[in-house]
Amino acid sequence: MCIMKSLRNKRAIRIFILLCCLLPVNSLADKHTAVKSGDYFPNISLTGPLLLEDEKYFGLSTQKALSLRDIQAGFLLVEVFSIYCPVCQKHAAKFNKLYNLVQRDNFVGSNMKMIGIGTGNNSTEIAHFRKYFDVPFPLFPDPDFKVHAVLKKTRVPLVVIVDKRLLPYKILTILDFNKEAETLIGDIRAELHKIKKSSPGAKSKNISRNVPRDSTNRHPLFSKKIFPKVFF
Repeated sequence: MCIMKSLRNKRAIRIFILLCCLLPVNSLADKHTAVKSGDYFPNISLTGPLLLEDEKYFGLSTQKALSLRDIQAGFLLVEVFSIYCPVCQKHAAKFNKLYNLVQRDNFVGSNMKMIGIGTGNNSTEIAHFRKYFDVPFPLFPDPDFKVHAVLKKTRVPLVVIVDKRLLPYKILTILDFNKEAETLIGDIRAELHKIKKSSPGAKSKNISRNVPRDSTNRHPLFSKKIFPKVFF
């Protein structure tokens, strides 16, 4: 009984510390001043079980290890959240709607995928969150706060678009999670159209292949050139 009580107390303390570190205290937290466009985003390893529909969504065959590099898309929307974050819970339905809008948008959907990363959460917690909120896009745990640390310990939720056409990956833009899904899809489309207009082969609907002509570090999905992985 004492052991069980001790475990419960430790879990309660862990959750309290997590909430203090991660949750927005006021509207100023929405600005995410610690992270900005152009910051590097690591080629992180993604752990946890993949559903069959996730493998199909990513364009993968079954494999044990997975990183951002393996996802077949030039751009990636990453929602960094915590299952204990009430703001994240509040906006879960909206991001489900955004995913469906992305899937129905031929231009955005052909260039961008969506994932969520639960910082401070383990695989069991992530699976529960995904089932409870009926999340259609893949979610991954970040139990040791590695992603959170790389992102300068910014508060959650944090929603970014990552340009992964080249290594090292960079944050293209930070989205305002307070906006409605219909506005967010418009913002995303506008960002991708900017790249389309300024990229070689601008007439193509798929801009994931469009990278600077003088680039030597081409993404492995679109080039035979091999280069080192990026780690924490």
